[in-house]
Amino acid sequence: MSFSRLQAAIAAGVVASCLAAAWIYTSRQPRPASNSQTTNPQNAYVDATVCADCHADKAAGYQKTGMGRSFARVRPENTPAFGKPFRHKVSGSYFAMITRDGKLYQRRWQIGFDGKETNVDEKQADFVVGSGNHSKTYLHLTSRGALQVLPLSWYSEKGGYWDMSPGYDQPDYPGSVRPVHYECISCHNAYPKIPQPLESIASAEMIFAQPLPQGIDCQRCHGPGQRHVDLASAGGKPEQIRAAIVNPKRLDPDRELEVCLQCHMETTSLNLPHSIRRFDRAPFSYVPGQPLGDFSVEFDRTGGMKDRFEIAHGAYRLRQSQCYLQSAGKLRCTTCHDPHDIPRGPEATARYNGVCATCHATTLQRTAAGPHAAGADCIACHMPKRRTDDVVHVVMTDHLIQRHKPAGDLLASKAEVIESAAEYQTVVVPYYPAPLADTPENALYTAAAQVRDRRNLTEGLPRLANLLERYHPAQAGFYAELGQGYRAASDLPKAIPYFEEAARREPTAFRLVQFGNALMENRQFPQAEATLRRAIGLAPDEPSGWGTLGWVLWQQDKGAEARADLERAVALDPDVPEVHNNLANVAWGMGDQAAAEQQFREALRIQPGIADWRLNLARVLATRGEIAEARFQFEQAIRIKPDLAEARLDYGRLLADRGELAAAISQLEAAVRLQPDLWRAHFELGMALGRSGNPTAATEQMRIAASGSDPQVRAEAADVLQRLRR
Repeated sequence: MSFSRLQAAIAAGVVASCLAAAWIYTSRQPRPASNSQTTNPQNAYVDATVCADCHADKAAGYQKTGMGRSFARVRPENTPAFGKPFRHKVSGSYFAMITRDGKLYQRRWQIGFDGKETNVDEKQADFVVGSGNHSKTYLHLTSRGALQVLPLSWYSEKGGYWDMSPGYDQPDYPGSVRPVHYECISCHNAYPKIPQPLESIASAEMIFAQPLPQGIDCQRCHGPGQRHVDLASAGGKPEQIRAAIVNPKRLDPDRELEVCLQCHMETTSLNLPHSIRRFDRAPFSYVPGQPLGDFSVEFDRTGGMKDRFEIAHGAYRLRQSQCYLQSAGKLRCTTCHDPHDIPRGPEATARYNGVCATCHATTLQRTAAGPHAAGADCIACHMPKRRTDDVVHVVMTDHLIQRHKPAGDLLASKAEVIESAAEYQTVVVPYYPAPLADTPENALYTAAAQVRDRRNLTEGLPRLANLLERYHPAQAGFYAELGQGYRAASDLPKAIPYFEEAARREPTAFRLVQFGNALMENRQFPQAEATLRRAIGLAPDEPSGWGTLGWVLWQQDKGAEARADLERAVALDPDVPEVHNNLANVAWGMGDQAAAEQQFREALRIQPGIADWRLNLARVLATRGEIAEARFQFEQAIRIKPDLAEARLDYGRLLADRGELAAAISQLEAAVRLQPDLWRAHFELGMALGRSGNPTAATEQMRIAASGSDPQVRAEAADVLQRLRR
């Protein structure tokens, strides 16, 4: 089949592939249904700079620590120098940090088929996360008040250099649109304000009210300070002033340690999940002194993470140490660390070794002639620095106190590894609180942990379903988790009732879009349309509702309405590449090739690493006769995703139409090898083999195509076989 006959087939194929894709908005975890603050309602968070009025020495020391410099607006003094453009080879992208009108921008581009710049993306770097002790990652603030991670970061090792941000060293890295979630900010900054309606209503985006705080502040460890400041300013009694603020030293050992554990106990950054915030708690509602288990439940793999070492592993690794286990709660983070004063260099070595000596002085004296000679550095041997597995450009101290230093080069370079789907299967076990109380609620969270991130669907789905049937919890989140689990298991008929129940219990726009999306994927288009219209009525400025509705309308042949709603979604948030791709599909199906090409290009400009979108653009270009660039886009799609059989099929057809039969046969053979039931590929391979003078092989491929399940291909192949017999 030549490309002049492809338009209808392409439109149908693109529509089908997009219909199966998950929407970016509905894949995000919802926020809670209520804002359950346990603090005194008369208390509140204050501008932490007022703390320095009475605690100048503590405040000055703290500002020099990594926590005090954890998050800031971009300024010349916190921006390292940038030299020549950085080339990211695996994605074919180039990056530069540029200054214009006193503002910093991160610029990304690629080189197109004609040798010119293409897919240019330029975003202002508004904030920097990270103190610079190890790294600095730059964030962009959108017009909607969301934060996005920029792909290029700075790392302090080796004197400082630029490289890809964590999770970006891949050919299909997520562009400059990866959202910064509330969970991220909760550990990298002071508590920000979020729009009041979003504190209690689940929504699609993580929106932050301005101004954002500038770094982890005093109140993350001491709790909200308004009452403390008011009493001190009014000359209150000393005991009242002290009682109005949390002093971690006065907490019991578990509560004191949890002040640190809230951020330094992450079991893994992989999709486990490592933690589930309780559904009746708002994102920023944990307060020091409260049991951390009342805010969230932490999870681990069966058997733990073993020797995997991650950037937020400090407390997790410490808790595995015999020193910690045998201390009966006496060894805590603050045993070694004064959070107001982090020493450096020889001072740090002396301080930390001195802590070791408080328990091991006799051992040091007894072996003074051996490995523990005078002046030996305990930390260097027993808590060595190691390269982390999740942020491969960062080296940190391993807080697992070991008898012997691990073998091998602990600082050797590592390639970033993204966990494959085959590695997903594992039982998720409660990690903290330990032991987790045997209650119906905790049983529900443990079952939800099996389902989230597809870790243990086989066991988790029936377990969570049975618990929901037994306990009927009030929180919508449990029903949505089970719906997402059945959806991940490709069982939409079972998923839909749970999405519906979640939306009934929490009738928000977010839940309705989630429900409508599942109905759409199950091809229940009228029901999906009605549900999504309810969502839009509740949140007319949320682009997710309009974008999903537009796609549902397109499935019902309502082209003009579909296009209008997708354009509305783009106008509300032009940074969502999936919506541009779907708008291009609609324009293509309505015969507007120019608009389709424009929207496909915009989707790729935002996120150039998606092979399927490259294939979409290549198809349009081939149909329009722009062969040189079509070839380039086909080749890029195959480079990004070598197992994309449809790209090899269509590229093979293009090559065959151009008379390049050897190259065409190579691509078509790869297509049938990758996807044996791609009957069109067998047909086109048969045609190319016949034209190349190999009738025997051609006949065999036609017979395979004629026996397939595609009726159109079957008929065409039968016709060719009949003509061959003549």
